[in-house]
Amino acid sequence: MANRLPQQVREKIIRIVYKKADEFGYMECDRVTSGQFMDMLVEDQEVGGVIRQYIQKERVRTYIKDTILNRYTKDATSKTLSSKTPEQTIKEEYGEAADVIQKIKGSAYDCHVLRSEFGNIYIVSEGTFLKWETALRKGLEVIANEPNLTIEGRVPSLCLKLSLAGQSLTEADKKLIRTALSAAGVKATFCST
Repeated sequence: MANRLPQQVREKIIRIVYKKADEFGYMECDRVTSGQFMDMLVEDQEVGGVIRQYIQKERVRTYIKDTILNRYTKDATSKTLSSKTPEQTIKEEYGEAADVIQKIKGSAYDCHVLRSEFGNIYIVSEGTFLKWETALRKGLEVIANEPNLTIEGRVPSLCLKLSLAGQSLTEADKKLIRTALSAAGVKATFCST
């Protein structure tokens, strides 16, 4: 049995799953509900039925989860993050206009280095609110790995741009994250669609 779907078949299944995930509200699901959704996809003849023609039956659920729904989640998060540019983020959080001077591609989300007309350096590190610590680490790594960003002993200002794609976060939750980050001199902004 082949272990790979033909590209045309794979693209059709991805479109079907994305449509079903949108209709189901997959991004808002808790762990139990998302598991039920995956079970439904495994049993669906247009999805699981077709995948079983190319992949062993016991691997279908993992394929749907790791290949299709993981990509769906990343695409939804990226779409949410793109709703606010790094320039807008700096203007809103620091009240200063700045231009992107460097983009650092991440495995999932990016970091942007910006400079204001006054010479201030900013880093906007993107991520999800559930994994804000990862976005923080990425931003700090940029500062550590790019010593030329520290000018006259002034370390760049760091702001996390966090996606709320499909997640509901109370103002109290946002305040908690902002307060924790402000103790380290870091700001946070939240993006939703």
